[in-house]
Amino acid sequence: MLRSGVTRAGGGGIIDKMIPGYQDKIWAALPKGVKEYRVKAENDAFETGIKQHKRWQGMLLSWKETEKGFAPSQKYRKPAVDWRRQMERGTMHYGRWYEGPAGSDYTPGKTTDRLDNVQAPFSDEEWKERKEYRSWDIMKLGYAGLALFLAYRVTNEWPVVWCEEQEQAASEK
Repeated sequence: MLRSGVTRAGGGGIIDKMIPGYQDKIWAALPKGVKEYRVKAENDAFETGIKQHKRWQGMLLSWKETEKGFAPSQKYRKPAVDWRRQMERGTMHYGRWYEGPAGSDYTPGKTTDRLDNVQAPFSDEEWKERKEYRSWDIMKLGYAGLALFLAYRVTNEWPVVWCEEQEQAASEK
């Protein structure tokens, strides 16, 4: 088994200069059993490192699998980007936080009344079609609830509690 070491400042040690190739000569003189033992020991050391790496790799990869469950869910993602990231991305909108309809930015003189045209997003045909599927109006629902409450109050009997304790206490004295 030949080892190639790093040669620095002169190309080897002093023994290599005095007896060139001495390591090869020593290796050739060793018995076969010692050679096999040394080769097996070095191979086992190498394979032990590989085996240890595989064991750690299995352990770490299993943790990586569970790590995926710790990723934040898109369901709870904040649908806003902070101003620093917007500036870095070049998506920063300089201006008002809300741009109103029809060029309105809700400053004096530049406002629009959104109640002027409540049918704005729909054409006349679409508005008629939507009216066909309307269920209860909220006012009708409120009136029905008030009528039920008043009917309940009028039709039920309410217990009357008489406080006669004071009269009894006064009559006993």
